[in-house]
Amino acid sequence: MNVEFAGAGWVLPLVFALQGLSAALIVVRLLRGPRATDRVVAIDALTLLGIGVVALIALTTAQPVLLDAAVVLALVSFLGTAAYMLMFRRHGRTPETAGEDDGGERAS
Repeated sequence: MNVEFAGAGWVLPLVFALQGLSAALIVVRLLRGPRATDRVVAIDALTLLGIGVVALIALTTAQPVLLDAAVVLALVSFLGTAAYMLMFRRHGRTPETAGEDDGGERAS
C-alpha cells in the first residue's frame, strides 16, 4: 500500500483530528441521551469512527492487514445493532418509545 497522494502530510493529521472531535461530540450524545435509541445510535457511530480510525492507521502505516480488522469491526457493529433492536422488540417497546418514562400513564 502506498500513501503517495497529494496533501498526505497535512490531510491525514487533519482527518485524525476531525475524527477525534466527532468522537467527543458523539460521547456527549451517548452520555446525555435522552432516549435509549439515542444511545444505541451513538454507540453505532462510535464503532463507525473506530472503523475509520483503523482504516486511516492502515493507510498511514502501509499495512493492509489492518483493513481486515476494520471489516471484522463492521460486522460486529452490525450484530450489536441488530441485538439492540431485538432487545427493544422483546420488551414490547418500539425504538421511538424506548427510554421514555411515561410515569405509568397511558393515553387511550
